[in-house]
Amino acid sequence: MIKFKNITKKYGQQAVVSDISLRIEKGDLVVLIGPSGCGKTTLLKIINRLVKPTSGDVLVNDKSIFDYDEIELRRNMGYVIQQTGLFPHMTVRENIEIVPRLQRHNKKAIAERSAELMEMVGLEPNIYLDRYPFELSGGQQQRIGVARAFATDPEVILMDEPFSALDPISRLQLQDELAELQRKLKRTIVFVTHDMDEAVKIADKICIINNGSIAQYDTVEEVMKNPADSYVEGFIGKNRIWSSPQLIQVKDVMINDPVCIYDNATIRRSIEKMRAHKVDSLMVIDKSNTLLGVVLAKDMQLVQDKRQQVRDVMLLDFMTVRPETDIVDVINIVNNGSLSSIPVTDESKALKGLITKSSLLTTVTQQYIEPKETVS
Repeated sequence: MIKFKNITKKYGQQAVVSDISLRIEKGDLVVLIGPSGCGKTTLLKIINRLVKPTSGDVLVNDKSIFDYDEIELRRNMGYVIQQTGLFPHMTVRENIEIVPRLQRHNKKAIAERSAELMEMVGLEPNIYLDRYPFELSGGQQQRIGVARAFATDPEVILMDEPFSALDPISRLQLQDELAELQRKLKRTIVFVTHDMDEAVKIADKICIINNGSIAQYDTVEEVMKNPADSYVEGFIGKNRIWSSPQLIQVKDVMINDPVCIYDNATIRRSIEKMRAHKVDSLMVIDKSNTLLGVVLAKDMQLVQDKRQQVRDVMLLDFMTVRPETDIVDVINIVNNGSLSSIPVTDESKALKGLITKSSLLTTVTQQYIEPKETVS
């Protein structure tokens, strides 16, 4: 789908990207990750010719990017940046519809698509489409940026640290929503970040870049399991994979004190608790610590009357695992599920802990592969 062929970019004598060759398969979400200045954003911008390489070529659908009309190439790729890039003098509707209108799509189809996109990113079309960006929160603006990127139903979407400026709750929510969108739509997405937890949460493959060169490019599990060198091992966190995962149980790696709330608490109180603890969900329990449900920030934000109780909006149908569950089985459950976390309960439904997708691999590997000193 996207193929980099010996791409080099120099500014003067300084090489920002050095002889990179890389293939991104159709429908994959690939994360380019590395420290500031490593060349990841430069590599992303070469795809849509915002940056011209010094040498080499990029093929999109087996055609060189230089054989495409430059403007059409960019219009046919979704592009989301950290600052949203929304035009402040345009309404949300006008921002989303700008490229489809330039491409002279049917007006009725454009309007229907705009409403569909708003619902896709969790915003009510009738409420938000005719507002201006300054009337929206940072998280809402970034949702509009994502919606606009999907407006022409592009095959390729480029995302340059799109969530890094957001508060923790909004960031976690958008990561979840992007993962869900990708599960449904299977677009080819190139995503730049410096956050390994974010990469683990959303990526099909990770490309770790060091000083303008590829240090390792592989699936999340393979990078964790077999770091290519000491740089990769240090970047992802030393000893992040375990030698015998089937021997590790949920109780060994779970969060032992998940953030909880009683079912008679108000939605306002719940949101405050989420913000204080920087989480996007709460475990709902009773006085005996029995798990009653799970409440999500995105669901509570849709409720107008914040005096309502948590029991009115909590999820009742969700996956749980036991403390003795095999960790390999949990990985499969997490990858196939829609929630970013799974409660851990015992046979009496008492809450014992929490497993999250982003912390699962990192916690396990830090705990189990660190070499133990022996006394001779």
